[in-house]
Amino acid sequence: MPKTGLTAAEIRDKALDVTLEQMRRHGFDRVRLVDIAKDLGVSHAALYSHFADRGALLDAVSERWVNALESSLEAICRKDKAPVAKIHEWFQKLYRTKRDKVLNDPQLYKSFSAAAEERKSLYTSHLTRMSGQLTRLVEEAVARKQLTRYPVDTTVAVLFETTTGFHNLKLVAQHVHEKREPLLRQALDVVIVGLS
Repeated sequence: MPKTGLTAAEIRDKALDVTLEQMRRHGFDRVRLVDIAKDLGVSHAALYSHFADRGALLDAVSERWVNALESSLEAICRKDKAPVAKIHEWFQKLYRTKRDKVLNDPQLYKSFSAAAEERKSLYTSHLTRMSGQLTRLVEEAVARKQLTRYPVDTTVAVLFETTTGFHNLKLVAQHVHEKREPLLRQALDVVIVGLS
């Protein structure tokens, strides 16, 4: 156990907290491992045993947010309600969460956007997991004869592509000051009717 009295897992979690604080205070671009180590009371080398470099540390902060987002979307998938209603709620939650992050935590959003632009594994894994959630919802809707026009994979692709303006990282940020949730609901209504 290091001289801080913290376990390795606690040091890692605390490093993520400190990094997020510094991102919010000084900006995403100014986060440095040496400063994080100093705030934690550990050596720079000790921090490297948890994170290979600055990028890995920033990715871990982003990944923690992505995991929370995915958990909230998964909770919607598990609700006992009509699949089409869950599809609506799933997309609305995705949109609201990203919009909220742009408005209230822009440095974290910037960090995640940078990972997305580089197509890092945390981003591609996130897309895969979201696609899996949406696929399960569509399969439920097909089983209940709510979405029957196209195969499941086509339906998932159509839903995801036609709502891009509401979950694409750049587009959410670009339209952040617009109230777009009613438009999202209308777009989903139109698309779902077409897919039925």
